[in-house]
Amino acid sequence: MPAARQVSDGSRGTPGPLVFGTAGHVDHGKSALVLALTGTDPDRLAEEKAREMTIDLGFAFLSLPGLPDMAAIVDVPGHEMFVRNMVAGATGIDAAIFVVAADEGVMPQTVEHLEVLRQLKIQAGVIALTKRDRVSAEKLRQTTEEVRAFLVGSPFEAAAIVPVSSITGEGLPELRQELARLAQSVRTRPAEGIFRLPVDRVFTLKGVGTVVTGTVISGALQVGEMVTCLPAGRQLRARALQVHGGKVERVLAGQRAAINLADVAKEDLHRGDVLATPGSLASTLMIDARANLSAGVRRPLEQRARVRVHHGTAEVMARVVLLEGETLAPGESALVQLRLESPLAPLSGDPFVLRSYSPMLVNGGGTVVDPHPPKRRRAGGSSELEEREGLPAAGTLLGLLERAAARGMRFDQMRVRCGLSGTDLRSMLAELAADGRVCPGRRDLWFSSEAIEDMKLALATRLAELHAEEPLRTFAPLNAVAGPLASSPEERECFRVALDLLASGGLAVVAGERLRLASHRPVWQGKNARAREAILGAARARGLAAPTAAEIAVTVGLDEKECERVLEALADSGELHVLAPGLYLHPEVMAEARAQVRRHLEQHGTLTVAECRELLGASRKYLLPFLEQLDREGLTVRRGDYRELARR
Repeated sequence: MPAARQVSDGSRGTPGPLVFGTAGHVDHGKSALVLALTGTDPDRLAEEKAREMTIDLGFAFLSLPGLPDMAAIVDVPGHEMFVRNMVAGATGIDAAIFVVAADEGVMPQTVEHLEVLRQLKIQAGVIALTKRDRVSAEKLRQTTEEVRAFLVGSPFEAAAIVPVSSITGEGLPELRQELARLAQSVRTRPAEGIFRLPVDRVFTLKGVGTVVTGTVISGALQVGEMVTCLPAGRQLRARALQVHGGKVERVLAGQRAAINLADVAKEDLHRGDVLATPGSLASTLMIDARANLSAGVRRPLEQRARVRVHHGTAEVMARVVLLEGETLAPGESALVQLRLESPLAPLSGDPFVLRSYSPMLVNGGGTVVDPHPPKRRRAGGSSELEEREGLPAAGTLLGLLERAAARGMRFDQMRVRCGLSGTDLRSMLAELAADGRVCPGRRDLWFSSEAIEDMKLALATRLAELHAEEPLRTFAPLNAVAGPLASSPEERECFRVALDLLASGGLAVVAGERLRLASHRPVWQGKNARAREAILGAARARGLAAPTAAEIAVTVGLDEKECERVLEALADSGELHVLAPGLYLHPEVMAEARAQVRRHLEQHGTLTVAECRELLGASRKYLLPFLEQLDREGLTVRRGDYRELARR
């Protein structure tokens, strides 16, 4: 970008940066009016000069009385062949300069452009009744009445109508005053949140490189910061910024901005691309939306109709899947899924315009409800969307987490789905967590409290089932509980959070890789109770010479498998110690033998296997696993053929 005067970065209070956009029928004098107001001819193309007709978007800047900063004007073509360019230009404008020629009145593109503004939710504007010098006072009165009647029921029903002449200058001061009044009253866009700029022009400048322009529709961008270009997803650096032809260090929502991007060719960027804060947006090929069919459309919208979707400065083809009924009647609205043929990067709440495939007429528009939905069936897919419509950002976020259930969502996924800045999302999650509506997991994975409660219930139910299946066992293996409930890493994290909450609430007991309901106690009855007493007595009597399951089975009158079940249950409850597979020690025996070894080492410093055999009166079969157990416990450490106390 060439050197230019320095301007304010727009970081001031009300009214803030403002963008006007023209609208109206071809040859009604939109470009001539912009030239008369600003001194800038918005028709910049040689073809436009030759044909004396606006083809593409034009831009100018306007100084208004009482305002410290200039406003931008986007001039759009009025011919029916270039409606796609008009829609691209209307994206991001704050107020309309709706142009109607006094000598012709309401014409086809007057109607079509008004519908575009309606669908894009442009609520503020002024009506410029151009070519005042060509008509009589009576004709001017008639046209004014016609226009006023035409605007009934539209956002501009009460808009001021200002007769003007771009030739004589009549009415221009009054129009400037009205634009200044609008500038003071129009709600400005917040500079907070993610940066978004739909690209409407791409060009190169010698010695500068690739430049894109567009209206910043949210957030702010500083020189040197990175942006993501969507839908391609390429990371780019903002080398330099301009507003109103002047260099700035920062651009804000509501400003027309030119951005010099580093290390990218003009051919790699296009009108319709979106520059956004990295990590804040993602491309999609499906959109759930509330679609409106214009009342003036002659035919209903059919199921799976092919349409043109205008979002931001992009136009893509799509199929409409109606989620409510098989047709959408003129003047009605319905929830739909738009299955796109090329990707877009929208956010929930974004407006869009619909044009028919052929003939290419504006036939409606709508609002994005979910920019990253699952594929929905034609029938029965609208109930969830009805609940989500119109929710505030926190409600949308909570809905996403509730639908994710035990899978949860990672922080970066939520940013993309909600289009929030990292700071705003952190704040929102903190508020929801404080209200007990969401729960954090590890690695920035988040769950709805509903998902955690469902997992707690499933976990407790599964534990109760395992306790019923194995009434003698105090604990259930962790894997036996988690396996059926949590197959993915995300679900396992949900399980962990739920288990921690059950344990901290005193409803479950966790012991390493084992767990139980706090209310569960083993049930020892009949022969199992008798076997338990016999086994504990035999284990206490045998000392380190732990009896095997086969030996105990003969003693207590059980078959070997039944005996193994009882032994495992006693080991599970801690009433027996598993010295090695198949070898069970009484805890009292284990404690006494451990104490003897400690006393010996404290007196003599070292202990060999032979010395241990003499000390404890047991064979190597039992001594070796016993000494290895002491090593694992950290009481002893092996040094060749002897052991000594481990240093603590």
